[in-house]
Amino acid sequence: LGFNLSAQTLSDPLLWDFVDGVIDRTRAPASSIVFEITETAAVTNFKAAEQFILNARLRNCRVSLDDFGSGMSSFEYLRRFPIDSIKINGSFVEHMATSRYDREIVAAIIGIARSLGYAVVAEKIEKEETLAMLRDMGVDFGQGFLLHRPEALADLVARTAHQARTA
Repeated sequence: LGFNLSAQTLSDPLLWDFVDGVIDRTRAPASSIVFEITETAAVTNFKAAEQFILNARLRNCRVSLDDFGSGMSSFEYLRRFPIDSIKINGSFVEHMATSRYDREIVAAIIGIARSLGYAVVAEKIEKEETLAMLRDMGVDFGQGFLLHRPEALADLVARTAHQARTA
């Protein structure tokens, strides 16, 4: 499960007590939880983001740098934060089928991520053609309306629990 975090959430002193409690109650493997930190959140509170990532690492949770490429300091974050994956900003993904520039930017981000050992997530996948191109480029994970519409966490948990009981 991936969770987007705001700059404010990164420095919330009660966050880790809450996360630890949920992991204990649900017995969910911490390694299946991905915290997504946007570049904006990281730059807004760099120290809090750095501390948050260290805390996530201590618990074996995963961390993704969200909206990669949208900020001017993207590459600095790769150097500073021990992350697991990069999520390519949807503004590059949504028009890549018709824009050579967007395709090249996506390919470059994938190449850099691969060379550093990061998984790659593409967001804003809304067309089959885009999905096929991303598969051919070796993107690991995708997100977008073509794949699934957003849903409330409570609905997702209920649906998943029901499927597990009937399987």
